[in-house]
Amino acid sequence: MVAAGWALPALRGLARGLHMAGGFSLFGTCLIGGFLMPVACQPALRRKLAILAWGSFGLLVVAGLIWFILQTADMSGATDLGDLWQAVPIVAGATRFGNLLIGRGAAEGVAMLLFQFGFLKPAALVAGLAVIAEAWLGHGGAMTGGVGDILLVSSIFHLASGGAWLGALPALRLCLQRLPIDDAALLARRFSPLGIACVAGLSGSALVQYVFLIGRPGALFDNGYGLVALVKIVLLAALVGLAALNRQRLAPGLAREGETARPRILRSVTAEIAIGLAVLLAAGLLLQLTPPTMAIMLNQQSR
Repeated sequence: MVAAGWALPALRGLARGLHMAGGFSLFGTCLIGGFLMPVACQPALRRKLAILAWGSFGLLVVAGLIWFILQTADMSGATDLGDLWQAVPIVAGATRFGNLLIGRGAAEGVAMLLFQFGFLKPAALVAGLAVIAEAWLGHGGAMTGGVGDILLVSSIFHLASGGAWLGALPALRLCLQRLPIDDAALLARRFSPLGIACVAGLSGSALVQYVFLIGRPGALFDNGYGLVALVKIVLLAALVGLAALNRQRLAPGLAREGETARPRILRSVTAEIAIGLAVLLAAGLLLQLTPPTMAIMLNQQSR
């Protein structure tokens, strides 16, 4: 019974995490292509980036559709396909969840078209706005008052920072692998300040969310939300460690050592991509659970 109770929320969380991964990757690919890529990028690499962007868009559409279906079934209490089919237009047209999910998907489609036709900077702007719009589907968007406003702003910073850093990693790896070594070293240097800013944004916003959603260290160990949050914190710490290694040793090594340094930084960025995906899946699961501080408020209201 317990396993069955966890199954559907877990599936919704995983679908949401994959949906975020697709949106992040599209945003990050636009950032790399539009702002950080050396000007003399060969056409073959730009085609590879376009393939990555289309793959990212496909992932966010498929995962978003699965998330929409699972969330619609949960919101409507549908027990069969007939009930679900009747609920789909209601959830799509009359709920914040449906409006935002469809609107964000449309914006991502516009970003993809802009990317395809070579307008990479506008594509990055549109894709970035679609990423941060996810904040209104989180805990901050669901809460009212000052606390809700603080959580909403922190979520915007969290999503923008995560999207720019984690989302750029697949495109960064592709370019570091295929660019001439001097251009690869230049790209690594250009990416470093962005990575530092994103780490600062993620850390600060994560601290705000810890204070308002978890509240005490013990809550990391005595409930499902806390345990998933703890896993996410550990994974983020590992990401920060890898990012520091890249900045201090591996990226400068490209300029000093040339081709012999390329395999090391590619392995490191690959590890970052894998851990980053795990972070997004954990984030998707978190958003299906009730934070400890909200659980306390609900218990007090029910008395």
